[in-house]
Amino acid sequence: MQRLWSETLGKLRKTTGHAVVDSWFAPLAVLPGSDTEMHLAVPDHQFLDYISTHHLDTIRSAVETIARRPIALRLSVQGATPASVTHEPRQGSLAIDGRPSEIIGHHHDGLVEQLTFDRFVAGISNQLAHGSAVAVSEAPNSVFNPLFIYGGVGIGKTHLLHAIGLATRQRFPGTRILYVSAATFIDDVIHAMRSGSNNTRSTVRDRYRQVDLLLVDDVQFLQGKDRTQEEFFHTFNALHQSGKQIAMTGDRFPSELDQLEQRLRNRFEWGLVAEIKAPDRELRCAILLQKASQAGISLPVDVLHYLADHLRNNVRELEGALNKLRAHSRIGKRPIDLQLARDVLGPIIDLPGRNLTVDAIQRAAARHFGLRITDLKGDKKHRSVAVPRMIAMSLARKYTELSYPELGRVFGGRDHSTVIHACKRIEWLLQTDTRVQGSVQAIESALGR
Repeated sequence: MQRLWSETLGKLRKTTGHAVVDSWFAPLAVLPGSDTEMHLAVPDHQFLDYISTHHLDTIRSAVETIARRPIALRLSVQGATPASVTHEPRQGSLAIDGRPSEIIGHHHDGLVEQLTFDRFVAGISNQLAHGSAVAVSEAPNSVFNPLFIYGGVGIGKTHLLHAIGLATRQRFPGTRILYVSAATFIDDVIHAMRSGSNNTRSTVRDRYRQVDLLLVDDVQFLQGKDRTQEEFFHTFNALHQSGKQIAMTGDRFPSELDQLEQRLRNRFEWGLVAEIKAPDRELRCAILLQKASQAGISLPVDVLHYLADHLRNNVRELEGALNKLRAHSRIGKRPIDLQLARDVLGPIIDLPGRNLTVDAIQRAAARHFGLRITDLKGDKKHRSVAVPRMIAMSLARKYTELSYPELGRVFGGRDHSTVIHACKRIEWLLQTDTRVQGSVQAIESALGR
């Protein structure tokens, strides 16, 4: 399990960023476990609460992706008895040091109390997603049904789902609400199928179909799972036909979920599809100020600008950096100033390309050229697609740590030699073609480079 955890940390650094991993994931220690269960020890109860509330699904998804099999996660405070931790609403407590300890904010509906609209910082990059989420909470099933919010990692999709549920619950008491991750839905369906019991199958179906508001996070994980997609299709139809509200999140536009059944992709676009983008500099500053205020941190202006200028990719990185600064300030008894920020975060945030992912580069390139990400991963050889594809490959090689074979896989399963050729071709075109020069500069600017 130690090797699996090390590989998981490597994957998480590429998807969630070094600051978050180093602040929250790296301190976790692997305890002895089985082949189907990973035990992780956390430093203290604050860590346990935060990981359980914000990062449990992210960690589990990364572990299972690398292991290529279901893995149960168990968290415990160092020196205490390990206890199962899950987002399942039917398991709402942890046994720590022999005492029951409620997972912060988790109720029978799976909602996290802290993730309200009041705590969500709205700006230009998330305006449509935020506005549509508010509209759904004010009038379920009368405006956008389903609501599909998509975007990269750590930029607020999950927060908006919870905020919809919390605002709806407050505005319409008695509304039956359920928040689940797609991974939880998959687990429930697999459990029901393996049980061989009609009662178990009925219980699982009732759990999802007898609600007024269903909130499903990260539906991209349904891809490639035929039986689960079949069940989700019928669940979606049952709710939609009954006038119940559905809201979902994914990491890309529904039509780009190419391993999802066409009938599901079509249904996901029935209502409103809203993109949530990485925060711009103004929004990053606002987020940092809000997070600092909530944590009781006095954040000098020069530190604020240093963080906002260097952590461009998502909100989790900003929060992770603040928490790391606070920890070093307390432990080292030093004030939070620019020198501390540079000492603590400089070795991490100044690494070339550390803030970028292939997904972000593909999105920026597709948006610039008016293409879909599936075009960049597809087989079209026309210059209008081939050159943008090569530019995206070249930028991915420049700004990420992925190898040529790894890049080939994320660009449609191509051979590494294709990526090498693309990089060399763009290197030559940058010296001879002003249009390519302009496109590369525009994409780099959009990526904050």
